[in-house]
Amino acid sequence: MTEVSESNKAGDIVIERIDITSNDNVTYDLQSYMIEFRLVEDMFGQVMSGDIFMADATNAIGNFPIIGGEVITIKFRSPIFDDDPDNIIEKCFQVYAITDRSVLNDREQRYVLHFMSLEGTTDASKPLSQRFTGYTHDMVNDIYIDYMKEKRVLTGKKFSDLIIGDTPHSSEINYISNFWTPIQNLNYIAKYCNGAEFRGSDYVFFESNKNFFFTSIQNLIKKQEDAIFDQYRYDAPGITSPTTRSVEYNFAGADLDPKFTQISDIKLPRTIDILDGQQSGYYSQAARAYDLFTKERVEAYIDIRDSFGDFVHTDPGIPIPAGIQRHPMSRTSVKILNSFAYVKPMSIPGGKAKSTNEAVVYNTLYRDNYLNSFKDYTFEITVPGRTDIAVGNLIVIKFPATGDKSADTTADEIHDKLISGKFLITAIKHVITLETHVMIMEVVKNGLAIHAGPADDGVLEDI
Repeated sequence: MTEVSESNKAGDIVIERIDITSNDNVTYDLQSYMIEFRLVEDMFGQVMSGDIFMADATNAIGNFPIIGGEVITIKFRSPIFDDDPDNIIEKCFQVYAITDRSVLNDREQRYVLHFMSLEGTTDASKPLSQRFTGYTHDMVNDIYIDYMKEKRVLTGKKFSDLIIGDTPHSSEINYISNFWTPIQNLNYIAKYCNGAEFRGSDYVFFESNKNFFFTSIQNLIKKQEDAIFDQYRYDAPGITSPTTRSVEYNFAGADLDPKFTQISDIKLPRTIDILDGQQSGYYSQAARAYDLFTKERVEAYIDIRDSFGDFVHTDPGIPIPAGIQRHPMSRTSVKILNSFAYVKPMSIPGGKAKSTNEAVVYNTLYRDNYLNSFKDYTFEITVPGRTDIAVGNLIVIKFPATGDKSADTTADEIHDKLISGKFLITAIKHVITLETHVMIMEVVKNGLAIHAGPADDGVLEDI
């Protein structure tokens, strides 16, 4: 366990740098103006963004002036960690909006600076009109290096890295970017990627506070199963959980004092929504397609329970109750295809598709199904801030079980066996003041510890 000084409280923060630089390279320290700093990293949000709530008693907004387009540079570190790139948050951002300006009195005004990563603010100014062809991992790497790559700190030498998952990709495509921005191109490519190992086009492009990622979510989960970042626990009133990490998991993150992994608040916005599962096609759906090039017609369908074992989930248990009413034809989509766009025949692992067009259609179904799986079992937890954690990390949460407890109740019986387990961090909002750091994390599990009935529940036997 990492030694923690008595003077270091959970959620302490060291602000080593937070300044603003104008377009003519004049820099001011913002610490004396900052009320609160918020930084958001989101696995489905492409780039980081945030806000600074300002209390301005020197008219910096007018004298500096702050008019938009300035560069904000931050460096934050939890005092329990050494100054190492894996343990800090250090990055440049650009101010894209100023809102909520108000004058409190003749000496002070307040306003909010909204900022975004440079890769996000410059994206709209780089429309691409050209043909892209080749393996998807090569195309993604070229687009990032040629049109997106920025220094993490403008005066430094280190660039933000792009980590491409499950390489080398088996997908090789050919398309024309019709004045799409770099991020729009990456989002398009993500829909047609197939990696080296995992089936389904579940690729996403996003930025954590450490790196950029273009990865299959299945790959992201799988590679962390034996190196989970950390374990968090929630002690409801009257319940005290064991403070040590579970021996059933291997952990990669620093073994901190239990006060750093205590959940202070937990909300469950959505456990399950059957109607949405039916209407969105998450439970079952079909797709039909017509190839303008070869005139081929194809049809495919997917069912969440029948195909659950084909994909990687946070835990192996099927979360959809057995016997739920569903039919693939209740949601049918139609796609127009052009097989000329595929340099080599596209395939789906397992041999389910007999042609490239079938593979494309199955890919679409797999992607829609898998991304929908992150709607249910969504938790929002509030925990002490730390600068070594990032969106995309896999964690364990011990969720309390309610009910009567006896003196001989075991540690395992304290926790809900169905819900407790592995969760993927899909978003983090860092809320930082001059002295404290709190994280509001969105965590999701798309598999339970226990099956909600047999995999083949017989509902679709006639299809």
